Amino acid sequence: MFDPNKKLHNDVPAEETAPEKKLRTPNRRDFLKGMAVGAGAVALAPLVTEQAKAVDIDVFAMKPSVRGEKVVGGRISHDPRKCAGCRICEVACALKNHGEVNPFKSRIRIYTYQPTVFIGIVCQQCGDRPCISACPVDPDKEGRKAIFEHPETKALTVDTERCEKCGECVEACNTERNGNLRLKEDETPDGFCLLCGECVKKCPQNALAVFPRTTDGKYASRNADVMAKEAIETIYGGYKTITDNLK
Repeated sequence: MFDPNKKLHNDVPAEETAPEKKLRTPNRRDFLKGMAVGAGAVALAPLVTEQAKAVDIDVFAMKPSVRGEKVVGGRISHDPRKCAGCRICEVACALKNHGEVNPFKSRIRIYTYQPTVFIGIVCQQCGDRPCISACPVDPDKEGRKAIFEHPETKALTVDTERCEKCGECVEACNTERNGNLRLKEDETPDGFCLLCGECVKKCPQNALAVFPRTTDGKYASRNADVMAKEAIETIYGGYKTITDNLK
């Protein structure tokens, strides 16, 4: 069973345990091990090529992104094959939207899984909007609840003055989608993406892209554990394959 928190370990042959460890002449196996550890992503490249056809374009971006493009009614997609885990996107988002170099205020989050698998989670602007459906606030004359879709950008938006701080939208996102919505200290919801494109523009690996949103978001908007499991099994040939390459 997949364990996202499982730590890597390098097994040492019994005959080489301390204090009886022997010196050996490097052989082909040692060379391959060194290449796997030193090259990381390079060692996994053939697996990416072989598995590319099995990867759903709705989950992992297959095309180069248009740097910083603002797409009305779009969503941001993260490609774990390109992500280096630098978290520059988090800094860019926090600086753009909060004026602070504080990744904890970022609307996009990068989660790290062993071994060096990075999953980016951001609001997928779900077409069916379970968060809006869960909001108990009565619609205004424009038909908008406290959490609604911005008429111009089509991005998820929160009216903090009308918000009842009940947390129902956050609960809906946690149970039905990827859980990117969360409560701030004042108990108003946060984590919704404004589709400003700053994270896409600043990503040095081009691991983020802007795409038209899906009809309901149920496939793309899954939590980090589920996405990590799929990435490891589909892209990297399985958890055992990765750990074997790193031994």
